[in-house]
Amino acid sequence: MNLNPEFQRQLYLECSQARLIGVPTVLGIIFTFSYFIDGYRLGSATASASLTLFMLITLLWGARQTADSIVEEYRDRTWDTQRLSALGAWEMAWGKLFGSTIMVWYSGAICLLVYSLATDNPSALPQLLFYSICAALLVQSGSLLLGLLAVQRGQSKSGSIFIIAVIGFLSIAPWLTEVSSLSAYALPLSTTVWYDTVFNSNQFHQISLLLALFWCGVGNFRLMTLELGMRTVPWVWLGFSLFLMVYLGGLIPSSSYSFSLAAFMVCSGLTYLGVVVERNDAMRIKRLITYFSQRNWRRGSEEMPIWWLTFVLTIPAAFALSFSEHPLREFSLRFHFYPVAILLILLRDCAIYIYFCYGKNPQRAFSLTLLTGVLLYGIIPGIFNAVGQNGLAALFFPLWAESAGGALICAALQAGLILNLVYQRWKIST
Repeated sequence: MNLNPEFQRQLYLECSQARLIGVPTVLGIIFTFSYFIDGYRLGSATASASLTLFMLITLLWGARQTADSIVEEYRDRTWDTQRLSALGAWEMAWGKLFGSTIMVWYSGAICLLVYSLATDNPSALPQLLFYSICAALLVQSGSLLLGLLAVQRGQSKSGSIFIIAVIGFLSIAPWLTEVSSLSAYALPLSTTVWYDTVFNSNQFHQISLLLALFWCGVGNFRLMTLELGMRTVPWVWLGFSLFLMVYLGGLIPSSSYSFSLAAFMVCSGLTYLGVVVERNDAMRIKRLITYFSQRNWRRGSEEMPIWWLTFVLTIPAAFALSFSEHPLREFSLRFHFYPVAILLILLRDCAIYIYFCYGKNPQRAFSLTLLTGVLLYGIIPGIFNAVGQNGLAALFFPLWAESAGGALICAALQAGLILNLVYQRWKIST
């Protein structure tokens, strides 16, 4: 039997004799103590302890292991050597995902076995096993995704990834605890409406969880492909954007604006995400222009920034919302929802980030963009608004304008100014 070499390497690193003996010994001591608390039987204390330990081990330790399987390689300067191996992107991705967490699942399996023996609600056991295993895989796969993004951006520390894992743990742990207390007959009573079709909520959540796992796996494969130096057309990003538009659009109450609103929100968010996670170097745009001028569409598509795609998808959604009656028209007495103006603000924000990326210290681009955003969204318009100059406040934050036309002019002025600055810096950089 030929094992994946990366998976086999991770097994050698993780499965030491001390760990194989020490993990069940420590868990056995803990469960023995809970056994005494339950009155010399496997009861509620043992079940709670085993479920809590499973979540701590698989969500926190598992997330740290998957992230470090990439970040540590980069920090120890062995990642470049691995990239030159004959392994493909898929073998490398699943080898790191499952190999680095082999001891995590070894410990988690013991905890789930003890929980299965101790639970006083066996009817909920199948759904709890499904949700707990899939949720742990989702967090671990997401951590690997964040680790790949960190390496792509040249980061050698995984502390920020672990903080995100802690947030995931705090979100998932109460939910799994609630699932463990529900009976098998309680969940079928709840329903979810998706595009006017009624679904069983339990089944809908299970399918949604599997879809999230699928897209995490696809994302890991694509990022690993890029790390291995293989050129790809951004079909995955486009497909993910369309999927989210369709999926979230079905959860909005059916109306003429449901899909447009979902498309606008999803594509706006993904545009911000795309511009942050990708490498933004000036030479890439120069290569893109060269390929398109040579009508080399394939190579041009490979160089195209992914945030361009979602920004283009946002344009028809913004115009569709502008001509539809939706409740966000009366968003607030002070703030207004002007889709086309928001579209230009989105372009302005992305241009600000690109402007700092083209500077002498691109590592600080994100923090400088956040600082600029605080000034443009809060401090400067707040000062003008406090002294009664609402028109000047709208010049910096167009959603404070009293009319769509005024907001559009203010947003266009800002976007035009920033794009001109980006163009000037791009010429200097190239």
